[in-house]
Amino acid sequence: MFDASGDGPSRATSSESDVVLEQALRCLANGQPDALVGPTTTRFSERCVEVPWVAAHLANSGRLLDIGWAMSPPEWLGVLLAVQDHGASLTGIDIIDPQRVRSRYPVELLERVLAVPVRVESFLDASPTDGTFDTITCVSTLEHIGFDQASPPEVKETAFVRSTTPDGANGVRDPQTDALFLDAAHRMLSPGGSLLLSVPVGHGVPILHQDSLGLFTHQFEYDDESWNRLVSDDRFEVREDAYFRHDQKLGWVSVPLVTDLTDQTSALRPFATGCAVAHLVRR
Repeated sequence: MFDASGDGPSRATSSESDVVLEQALRCLANGQPDALVGPTTTRFSERCVEVPWVAAHLANSGRLLDIGWAMSPPEWLGVLLAVQDHGASLTGIDIIDPQRVRSRYPVELLERVLAVPVRVESFLDASPTDGTFDTITCVSTLEHIGFDQASPPEVKETAFVRSTTPDGANGVRDPQTDALFLDAAHRMLSPGGSLLLSVPVGHGVPILHQDSLGLFTHQFEYDDESWNRLVSDDRFEVREDAYFRHDQKLGWVSVPLVTDLTDQTSALRPFATGCAVAHLVRR
């Protein structure tokens, strides 16, 4: 889950962000998906497991499309820019124009972030315009698709449509959202291309989330049924997957099965307490 207001800094503290980025860059360099786990991560968000894990799969990314680029936290931005430095051709896609939320980016990254080409549109409706991509990343973003809508440009307080009360927040997500997401990924990926994604796991329902401005929205929390449906599309092969859960005393720990996470929920919490990651390959 990210700071959805678009006007404030990332929710993660700078020290947490720096630690996660450092680990993720090691994973990018050695190709080992060594997520940050253990007691030192008791106060860390799911970024500490998903960002290093995904980073380990980004060597030789080729033409890379990142979904949710404009709202990326600094540790994920740092990874993507490092991948670009290694020769990837990086493009972002988001319903929010990065220029609109430029105040959320670290000063030292601002110029580079704004130089990345961005498609300001819904990924569900996206079609190849100048060829397909070799890699698509979707880190802590899919759960927002189907709920988030960009606010009108004249609204300066928040980049997204939000409610001041829990009852006013849209809690309905089209049940075809994930199928439409996979349709778009299949269109946008070249054969043999990689789709890398992470989602929160828990009760398998829309859950209430309060953003940094105190406004309310919903996001989807996957369970074993919805997750397995997402990764069992026969147009894709599951190359690798992993599951992590948060414990107040143990910090983040790796678990073997998605069903080990379905007692979790991140409703009205600052970060997810169950996280699934997967590397899918387009057949």
